[in-house]
Amino acid sequence: MRLKSTFLTLLKLLFAALLLLWLMRSGQLDFSQLNKLLVEGDLALATVGYFLIGPVLLTTMRWKLLLEAADYVIGWKRAFQLQLTGFFFNTVMPGAVGGDLVKTAYVIRDNPDKSKALAMMTVVLDRIIGLSGLFFVGWLLVMINYRQIVAAPKLWPLITLMSLISLGFVVFFTTALYHYKKSDPILKLLAYPIPGFSLILKLYNALRTYRYARGAILKCLVYSFLVQIASLLLFYFMTIKVLGYAPAFGPIATIFPMGILTTAIPITPGGLGVGHVAFDRLFNMINLSHGATVFNLYVLSQLFLNLSGIISYLSLKKTPQSLGLSSNAAHPSA
Repeated sequence: MRLKSTFLTLLKLLFAALLLLWLMRSGQLDFSQLNKLLVEGDLALATVGYFLIGPVLLTTMRWKLLLEAADYVIGWKRAFQLQLTGFFFNTVMPGAVGGDLVKTAYVIRDNPDKSKALAMMTVVLDRIIGLSGLFFVGWLLVMINYRQIVAAPKLWPLITLMSLISLGFVVFFTTALYHYKKSDPILKLLAYPIPGFSLILKLYNALRTYRYARGAILKCLVYSFLVQIASLLLFYFMTIKVLGYAPAFGPIATIFPMGILTTAIPITPGGLGVGHVAFDRLFNMINLSHGATVFNLYVLSQLFLNLSGIISYLSLKKTPQSLGLSSNAAHPSA
């Protein structure tokens, strides 16, 4: 089993390397642009600032809130340590789930009387809420920049897809958090032996756990919204730096969610190669160039900062008590 896993990892790395090589040879990927992070202070400050405020602070608050609303006990210091540790392992372990497993293992160890499956589901839900925030932001900005979008007919298929995905998230959260007086009709629907329904059912049941803590989910969505706005602004700032001028913001806001979505598919580590190709094609759709280079600057800067999580991992202790963890947690009403 380990040999098979190692082989698949090597295949993913090879595939990513081939994609990057192809982009470099075609002139669509310029690694020399990474020097901008070293020589341009405003770009370096924006990158580090986003990392600390978005992935570190806001996403930690989001995940901690999900855990506490499900009756898990976790303190702030522990939450930050586990979040940074997760970043580190998500970076060094292909597939972007290694860090989730490590985080969950510590949460389970700290809460031995709680459900192991639900602990894992909180991480999955955290990712879904984060992804939903990405599409909600994209859809909202499309509406705000409607006139710019109308001028680019190539974007209408993307807008339609983004709208459908956003609507799907709305339906998912609404139906799962609704308090049914009788039996839940969605559970009956998802019980049918249709491919993919079993996974959706697990996620649906996990979210149903929070039907008496809707306020926690709403706060998590707000956190996701803020994180994704900050992420989009950083990406747009990097686009300006690479292109040397400020392109229209609306089209960038439209393609950004779809490009990031491709990196969520665990084909290569951190979406390397796949994300580069996706943004190269998406930039071409809005008559811009160097999409792969902008994404390269964006993703590699974050992956590099993620490696700082090794410090948190090495400082982790076995028990939360040793970290001064408080036993106070938010419990959902019965």
